[in-house]
Amino acid sequence: MGFGLVSILNAVFRRAFTSAGLRPSSAAVDADTTLHFWASPSLLTPSSDSKSNSKNGSNSKQRRPVVVLIHGFGPDPTWQWASQVGPLSRHFDIVVPTLLFFGASTTSAPDRSDAFQAANIAALLAGVGGGEEGPREVHVVGTSYGGLVAYHLARALHEGGGCWRVGKVALCSSDLAKGPEDDRVLAAKGGVAEVTELMVPADTKALRRLMAICATGPPKYLPECLARELLQKFFAAQREGKIQLIKGIATGHGFQIAPLPQEVLIVWGEFDQIFPVEKAHKVKEKLGEKVTLKIIPNTGHLPQQEDSKLFNQILINFLLPSPPIAASAK
Repeated sequence: MGFGLVSILNAVFRRAFTSAGLRPSSAAVDADTTLHFWASPSLLTPSSDSKSNSKNGSNSKQRRPVVVLIHGFGPDPTWQWASQVGPLSRHFDIVVPTLLFFGASTTSAPDRSDAFQAANIAALLAGVGGGEEGPREVHVVGTSYGGLVAYHLARALHEGGGCWRVGKVALCSSDLAKGPEDDRVLAAKGGVAEVTELMVPADTKALRRLMAICATGPPKYLPECLARELLQKFFAAQREGKIQLIKGIATGHGFQIAPLPQEVLIVWGEFDQIFPVEKAHKVKEKLGEKVTLKIIPNTGHLPQQEDSKLFNQILINFLLPSPPIAASAK
C-alpha cells in the first residue's frame, strides 16, 4: 500500500539534512512574511560562548563560506537537495530556505515575482551569520525556478552590500531567458492548455505527466494511492499561490537578463524536457564571459538527483577556491 510511504520518505530526506548538521528554523523577515529554512548551527542564533569565541578568533568554523541552496517547484527542499547537503557540509555552512507558498513559508504581501522571493531570502540572510569580522562569503545555488530566484538574490546581495559578499553563483536547469512562447511549448508537450496545469498539477493524471517529463527514468509504476499522497502533500496546499508564482516570473514580463559580476556555473541535463538543453547555451550567452557550462549526460530536468555523484563533483569543484599556482622556476 502507498499510504504513509511519502511520510517515510520525508523522514529519510529530513534525516539527510540533520546528518549534515542542518537544523530547521523559521524567521519573520518583516510584518507580512515568514520564511522556514534549514541552516548550519553557526547561522542560527549563537550562544554566548560562541559569541565570545568568535570575538577571540577561536571559532573559525563560523567563518566558513556559506552556500544557499534554492529549490524549484515540486516536493520540499529536503527532497530536492538531500544528495547535496552532506558533501557540501564538509566544506561550507549551508542555508536552505523554503520559498514562499511552499511548506511553512507564508506571506500576506501581494507580490508574486521571483525577485520578491529573492528579496525575502536576502532579508533572511541579513539576520543570520554575518558576524562582526567583515562581510562573509556566500555562494548562491538554485535549481529550475530556484535558479531564477538565485539570479535575483545574487544581484540583490551584490548591490546591497552589508554583511555578505557574493562569491560564486550556480544555476541548475534554470532558463533565465524563458518567455511566453516557451510556456506554450512546454504546455503542449505536457498535453495541457496552460503550463500552470502541468507544473502545479490538480490531479494525479497531471502529476504523472509532470513526472514523466522531469526525469529520464521516471518510475514505471506509481500506485494511485501513492500518487494521491504526493499530490496532497506537495501540490494541493497553497496551489493558487504557486500558480501566481509562475505567472509572476519576472523574466516572462520583459525583464532583461544582465551579466553577473561573479563567476557563474550553469549545469543542465542532457535530455531536459522542461527546459531543453539548447536553452542552456542561450542563458550562457546572456550571462557574459564569466560563465562555465556543464552538461550532465543521460539526465533530464533533475541532474542533481539523477546523477548526484557527478553533479556534486562539478558543483563542489566550482565552489572551492582554486589551488594556488606555484611560481615558475626561473
